[in-house]
Amino acid sequence: MKAKKMLDKLIDILSDERKAQLKKYSSLKKVLKSLRAEKSRLELEIRQEQNEDTRLELESRLKVISAQRKKGIKVLKELKRERKKKA
Repeated sequence: MKAKKMLDKLIDILSDERKAQLKKYSSLKKVLKSLRAEKSRLELEIRQEQNEDTRLELESRLKVISAQRKKGIKVLKELKRERKKKA
């Protein structure tokens, strides 16, 4: 490993801002993963549900989760872009 690359790694390790950014990135990924699981579960429930009122309620919850995931994915991409920009 070249000296410049090792120095860059050391700076990354010591940088508090970088640590906070990585922590935010990883926690956001966990949240998005759980939202994806919840979205899949709701989609399955909607397909199996016979009662129209319950189905409508589930669909509204699904829309909210989908919107949350879209916003989360957008933020995740921005964080990723920032990481690449600073590297």
